[in-house]
Amino acid sequence: RYTTPSKSVRFYSRTMSSSPVCDFPYPEGTPGADFKNNGGKYIRNLSAPNQAILTELAQWIVTENINLNDLSLDILDESLLLLRYLRANNFNVKKTKKHIVTNIEWRKSQNIPELMKQNPEEILGCKLADLVGFFPHWHSGYDKTGRPLLFKQQGAFDIKEIKKLCGGNFESMLRYHIWEQEVASRLCYEQSLKTRTIIETVTVVLDVKGLTLSSISSDFRAMMNGIIKMDQDMYPETLGKIVIINAPSVFPMIFGLLKPLLDPITAAKINIKGTDHKALLDSSIGLEFLPENYCGTLPPLTSAVHPYAEAMVLLGEGDLVAAVAAELAQVKVAAVSDTTGEGDETVFKCVTGELTPTDTEGSQTPLPEPSPAAAPARDFVY
Repeated sequence: RYTTPSKSVRFYSRTMSSSPVCDFPYPEGTPGADFKNNGGKYIRNLSAPNQAILTELAQWIVTENINLNDLSLDILDESLLLLRYLRANNFNVKKTKKHIVTNIEWRKSQNIPELMKQNPEEILGCKLADLVGFFPHWHSGYDKTGRPLLFKQQGAFDIKEIKKLCGGNFESMLRYHIWEQEVASRLCYEQSLKTRTIIETVTVVLDVKGLTLSSISSDFRAMMNGIIKMDQDMYPETLGKIVIINAPSVFPMIFGLLKPLLDPITAAKINIKGTDHKALLDSSIGLEFLPENYCGTLPPLTSAVHPYAEAMVLLGEGDLVAAVAAELAQVKVAAVSDTTGEGDETVFKCVTGELTPTDTEGSQTPLPEPSPAAAPARDFVY
C-alpha cells in the first residue's frame, strides 16, 4: 500500500524555521527561477516584506502546534509548502492561516492517509480499464523543466457512461481525483530528489478533440466544478501550466461556459491551440518528452499504457500494474488522428480568463533546454 517517503531524505525542520532547509534551485524556465519577474515570492528571492510574512506564518504554525504532515503527505521543505499557500493568498497572512486550517480540516474529513492506502479500483468501485475506456488519461514522464506530465483526452470524456460506472453519482470520481492529486505531489517530491531541483507543479495536456457544446451537460459542469474547486482551493499553486490542443471552432463558446469556474491565476496558466499545436507543445514541453501521438519521440500513449504505472510502483502497488494493463489491452482508447500537430492555423489566447481567436501564436517564450538529470526515460510501456 501507500509508502511514505523516508524521513532521512526529507528536508524537514522540526523547529519550523522560516529559512529554507532544502538547497535545491528551481529549474530554469519556471517562475521560481525567474528572479527578475517572480515578484520576490519564491525561496532565495523573497523580498524583505515577504520574508517577514513567512517568518510570522512559521511562528504561528509553532504557536498553534500545527502538524504540517496534516497538510501534505510529501513535504520537501516546510518553507516551500507555506510559500505555496502564501502565494495563493497574495501573501495575506490572515487569509493564508484560514486557508491552511480549512485544508487541514478537509483533509482530515477525507481521511487522505487511509485513501492513499487504496488502489484506484478500490476507490472507484469499478475496473480502471472501464474508466479509461470513457476517459483516456495518463501520467507520462516529465517535461523539459522536470514537471510531471499529465495527459487527459477530455474530448473523449463520456459523462453519461462515467456516471453509470460510479453508481449514479460522481463521489468516487472526486475521490479518485484526490488520489490523483496526492500522486502528483508524490511524483513532484520524488522528481525533486532525482533532479536536485524544486519540482512542485505539474504540466497538463488537455486534448479536446471531439468536444462539442452538447458535451457540456449539467452533469459535466457539476463534475468539472467539483474538480476545479478542489484543485484551486485544496491544492494551491500545484499547477505549472495547462496546454489545450485540438480545440474545435466552437471552443470559445465551450470555454465561456467553464470560464466562471476558473480564478485568474489558473486562467493565466492556460495555452490553447487548434490542430496546429506542434510548435506550442515543443516550446512548452519539448518534443523529446512527448509520445508519438502527441508530436513527440517517445512510445505512443495507447491502451497498453497504464494511466499511473510509475506512481503505482512508488506507492507499493507495482504488482497490480501488469494485471490492469492486461485489461486495458482490451479497451479501445481514442487516439489523436493528427500526430504531426501541423493542422489549421486557429489559435486561441487565454488572458485573465478571456478567450479570443487570433491569427498568430503570440509571445510564447521557449523554455531552455533541460539538464540531463531532468530527462528520465519513460519505462512503463507494455
